[in-house]
Amino acid sequence: MDHVTPIDGQVLLGRHASRLTTGGLVSAIIIGFVGALFVYATPGILGLIAAQSGMDDEHLGYVASWNLNAMAAAIAVSTLLLTRISWRLAVALALALMAAGDLVTGLVHGYDALCIARAMTGVGEGMAIGFSFAALGRADNPDRAFACYLVASGIAAAILLYALPALQMRFPPAGIFMASAATSLACMLGIAAFPEGRADEDHFDTHARIDWRKTTYGLVAVLFVFFAISAVWSYAERIGHAAGLSAQTVANGLSLGMVGGILGALAAAALPQVWGRTRPILIGGAIAIAGFELLNGHVAAAAFETGNFLIWGGWNFAQPLLSGLCAEADGRGRVVCAMGAVQTFGMGLGPAVVAPTVSGGSFATAITIAAAAMVLGVGCVAAEQVHAHRAGR
Repeated sequence: MDHVTPIDGQVLLGRHASRLTTGGLVSAIIIGFVGALFVYATPGILGLIAAQSGMDDEHLGYVASWNLNAMAAAIAVSTLLLTRISWRLAVALALALMAAGDLVTGLVHGYDALCIARAMTGVGEGMAIGFSFAALGRADNPDRAFACYLVASGIAAAILLYALPALQMRFPPAGIFMASAATSLACMLGIAAFPEGRADEDHFDTHARIDWRKTTYGLVAVLFVFFAISAVWSYAERIGHAAGLSAQTVANGLSLGMVGGILGALAAAALPQVWGRTRPILIGGAIAIAGFELLNGHVAAAAFETGNFLIWGGWNFAQPLLSGLCAEADGRGRVVCAMGAVQTFGMGLGPAVVAPTVSGGSFATAITIAAAAMVLGVGCVAAEQVHAHRAGR
């Protein structure tokens, strides 16, 4: 059925698992945000790497892909480790890997070394995301827990992106990466509050069966949508500079993207139940495509700022509903965990696929590819609904 609340599927995951204290919630949100920071701040981080290494746009795309694909693989592995290792030990290892990767990033300049450093960081980030999301899914009210995570992360990322130009004027890129490494290590202070969920798996519905129709359409939709977003968002900072915009104008645009994401997530959470899932996802996809097109061709300051706002607003409006589709496919949460790996793989694939098209300084082809991928992604959701109606389900 299409008549569900935005994050209904996550309620299924946490229905029998109210084992998250307030301190655990705060710890999971902070660690989850630090893990996902590269996703939120991809343009800013790639800008730092470019300033440090002098790398061109094509190679920056490949560096982003190494980071994001390592993150995707780590999320997938984390799904298998949830019942096998201590959650707190896993989070400590994740934070240590993130700190080491940022430290190496600040010390090296070559392409190969930077790819290795970002892959190391990505492994830690993926583990942090996987275990934090598992913790958030075990709150008394997972809907509220994930909403708190999205809003808090969006606010923090907006502040960071807005402040980044001023930080770059005062500190070299290496210093900022060192500060990022120190932040990851500081987050270890919150591990004591992080839930130890390994022993809680017996509370879940072990007889839940996977709905393969929802799984197939849902995961393919997630792959295309996240591919589309990252193919443009990864280069947003470069698009702004190529248009001759000032560093602060670019920062304003990236920060407004975070504001759009916050509002999009809040709008998704407030949707009336009768709206269902398909129409809002189609609307979110259309909003994101409109944002893409504002970044195409000659880009003025207002278009850059509005474009980023719409991209993140449309994305975060659709994202909880895509999560709901995948979570509804399996009451034990196996599909929604797999979704975390698929979406991150899509994020890594986007900049890598379009990288050869931006080597000449034009982003028109990359934006066209992204728009086509977004249409395919939201089209999968519509196709799932048509299939469900034909099947009488």
